[in-house]
Parts: sequence; structure tokens; C-alpha cells
Amino acid sequence: MWWSNYRIFFGGGSTTSSSVPEIDASSGALALAVVAAAMLLAWEVRRRNRA
Repeated sequence: MWWSNYRIFFGGGSTTSSSVPEIDASSGALALAVVAAAMLLAWEVRRRNRA
């Protein structure tokens, strides 16, 4: 039936598992630091172009 496609989202359907990479705290902090540095660099470039 048409609702059998939606059983995957509600715990039914396929029983195969997929591996999802986990992010530990140090990797998450490093990713946030990279984003913050890129935003700071963009802000500084924009500020210097206005002056």
C-alpha cells in the first residue's frame, strides 16, 4: 500500500542499519572555530573596504 513507504520513518520497514559518523567534542569545537575564523575574516575585509 501507499503507507508502506512511510513505515521506515516510524520504526517499521527496512531492518538494515546504516553507519552514521559521530562527531566528538574536539571535532565539533574545531569546526566551530573554523566557522568563527571565516566570519571574522569576512567582517574584517568588509570593514577595511568601507574605510
